Amino acid sequence: MAERKVINKHYPDDFDPSKIPRRRQHKKQMVVRMMLPMTVRCAACGEYIGRGTKFNSRKEDVAGERYLGAVQVFRFYIRCSRCSAEIVFRTDPASAGYALESGATRPSYEPWPAAAAEAGREERGGGDAMTALEGRCRDARREMGVDAALEEMRSLKSRRAGVTPEQLLESLRRRGEALAELEEDDEKLISSIAFGNAKERSLRRIDDGDDEDDEEDFFESCLARAAMATTSHQAKKRPPPPPRDAVKSLVVSKKRRPESMDQAAWPPSSGKTTASNGALQVLCCNYDDEE
Repeated sequence: MAERKVINKHYPDDFDPSKIPRRRQHKKQMVVRMMLPMTVRCAACGEYIGRGTKFNSRKEDVAGERYLGAVQVFRFYIRCSRCSAEIVFRTDPASAGYALESGATRPSYEPWPAAAAEAGREERGGGDAMTALEGRCRDARREMGVDAALEEMRSLKSRRAGVTPEQLLESLRRRGEALAELEEDDEKLISSIAFGNAKERSLRRIDDGDDEDDEEDFFESCLARAAMATTSHQAKKRPPPPPRDAVKSLVVSKKRRPESMDQAAWPPSSGKTTASNGALQVLCCNYDDEE
């Protein structure tokens, strides 16, 4: 194994590098390592080559062909992994994919990009002329709306271009004054509704004499109620009068009592009357006497 890793090589004396034959290679071709972008079937042996298989391919520019005059088209050469047959395919910028030229075919379960796009377009449109017309009308209305908005923006920009900073400040000042006046009017309206004409109203002051009159009226009413309550209570306790027949047949006999017994039973009068009810005495006090 050591002889494989030697650095020096033996060149004979009669060695001439110019005499070594070289492989002919097309100009503008280069070898690139790439992955197969689609699944293909070899036309020679029928081998399926899956998408993503790596190959050392030769790439070249397609002479005289450009998409829309700007996008370059490339051609690739690979060989089948089973029979080494050459397969050629190229880029297709119109469908954003690749197109086979020779040596292989695409399986039926993987449609061509152009056919798939056409089928999707027909499915969306339903192949109906009226549906296509509605779509075109919708696109036209959208374009008209965009044009109107653009024109409005342009006119607004042209109007703003002629306004000076001084004019803008003056406009803002006038707007602020108008808003202040509106707020002041609103406050006046609210105050007039909520409080009325407060300045025109006069306040009535209560005198001390009114308070005294009210107190006297209150005590008089209390005394009257107490007297009525006492009268009604005595009337309830009084026995009912006897019938007239019993009064005619009734004989009243007066019994005499000794004077000593009368004096002991009834104490001498001091000349002052005592109230039988304590509450009545409290109500009859003289509140006007400040002493």
